Amino acid sequence: MGGHFLELAGYATVAVDGLVVAGANEWTFDSNGDYQSAVLRTGDDQILLVRRPNSQAASQEQLAISRALASLTKGLRSRLSFTIPTEIGALNTADVQLAVYDFIPGTTCDRVQFEHDSLLVADIGRAIAAIHALPKQYVENAGLPVQSANDSREAIEQLMAQARDTGRLPAALDERWGSAVDDVSLWSFVPSVIHGSLERNSFLTNGAGVVGVLGWGDLRIGDPARDMSWLHSGDGAVARAVFDEYVESRGASVDRQLRQRSTLYAELELARWLVHGVESADEAIVADAEQLLDSLVNRVRALEQTELRHETLPVLDIIEVQELLADAGAKNRHPGQRLLRPEPDEHPAGELQPGDHLDEEPENLHGDDEVVYDTEENPNRGR
Repeated sequence: MGGHFLELAGYATVAVDGLVVAGANEWTFDSNGDYQSAVLRTGDDQILLVRRPNSQAASQEQLAISRALASLTKGLRSRLSFTIPTEIGALNTADVQLAVYDFIPGTTCDRVQFEHDSLLVADIGRAIAAIHALPKQYVENAGLPVQSANDSREAIEQLMAQARDTGRLPAALDERWGSAVDDVSLWSFVPSVIHGSLERNSFLTNGAGVVGVLGWGDLRIGDPARDMSWLHSGDGAVARAVFDEYVESRGASVDRQLRQRSTLYAELELARWLVHGVESADEAIVADAEQLLDSLVNRVRALEQTELRHETLPVLDIIEVQELLADAGAKNRHPGQRLLRPEPDEHPAGELQPGDHLDEEPENLHGDDEVVYDTEENPNRGR
């Protein structure tokens, strides 16, 4: 990219009134090449990130992120235990589109190993719960998308119709997903504020907990299960631990069908990949999608999970009911107090984006002979 970081630094001084750049360095972590990026050190030693989109899709994404970040007021941010990027300034002209953000120290969680019983995994569950607990009216008033439960179900029906029209969707999955869409109980949920595109590298960690969450372009009111779907691509024990902590944090506001819908959303990503391959006439993508879909068919058949059914309350016999009430009564210390929830089971045994050394800032930003920055150390993308 040559000296693009110097050009970006110049544009940044136009985007941010009074900005004095004391050092700049190229930032190349945006893996799909959708952005040109640079890190800057200001005259008062503040670290900033500047990004310019290279594609129409990236341009739309950056505008969406700007709208979302603007809706996240100081009051909303104060409800969260982690940092959300702040847009310091922006340029949106016929010649250049560019945004400047504060730089959040941390490591993206796609670069750390998850342990199901770690503080980090538990903190991810709490972080997602905190996002979903934000007051909805602020997102609604900002004009961001609002999806009802029925809207969410109709979006799935539309995607399934597109996948079906390719002629390549396995009948077993068509039936599996169709039965889930038709299950009214599965869609009896109250929409909440959702991030909308969470994945492992959305989370920044300091090695112990979550210190930042990135990539807010899909912020909306919608199905909280969407923010849990990424968990199904990883270790099952980790997924259970995140779900457990999420449920513990949200309490009674968690709907019983959250896990089933999150599974459905995860599986439907394969259908989305198939549709993308067909629409772009990319046979390599189509072949990959078909292989993944066939593997999913084999897996659900092997696990005898050909249907995604809603969960029902367990049926207890009279002795179990009596024992449950007696146990709950013993835990109740105060007359008239509600029955306490049982203690949660132990967890079963069994990734904006900075670098590995979280207390260190980028070096060589003061205009030395050669500015070199290790992009493997602090990858900030997807703001």
